[in-house]
Amino acid sequence: MEGKMLEMFEVGPCEDGFRLDFLIGQRFCNQIRSRLAGDFILRNQLLPFAQTPQAQQLIEALSETNRKKFPRYWDELLRTAERSGVPVLDIILVNFRKELLPFIPNAEMNSFADTADDCSDVLIVSDLMTIAAHNEDAIFCLIGNTYLIKGKLSNGLSFIAYTYAEELLTCAFGFIRQGPIKFLS
Repeated sequence: MEGKMLEMFEVGPCEDGFRLDFLIGQRFCNQIRSRLAGDFILRNQLLPFAQTPQAQQLIEALSETNRKKFPRYWDELLRTAERSGVPVLDIILVNFRKELLPFIPNAEMNSFADTADDCSDVLIVSDLMTIAAHNEDAIFCLIGNTYLIKGKLSNGLSFIAYTYAEELLTCAFGFIRQGPIKFLS
């Protein structure tokens, strides 16, 4: 299988994060839809589970907690769905995957689920630079559905982030002038 170059999208300067999100969503809406369509866990576990009364209570509790404690991240999650034209529920389920999977009762289906070792991290440090890298190795549907964002706001703040289609940019690894950062765990 021949590899494809990782795409970098340069966006900005934008007056705020809302505009930045909108432009990123316009550019990558097809990748976001493709990634969700090919997500085995979303289609075969999370969406069916989301229809149960137990899951609806759990999703509402997770949503309400995140909406109150992290309103900017919650807004970003909603904008991700809006800008890409996919159901908000799909975006919620994918972004809360690790919180929801332990509640799915079908153990046979869970054998296909993400595990604690579904990603790898690399840290390289020298006198001249530090490189931090992260890869979601075991999530098959991410293959070909990742990209780099070089974003700039009108106030001069800028970043470079490696992110996954449909997940919040704040879930990515990135670089700012001060060095490498991990936006969210």
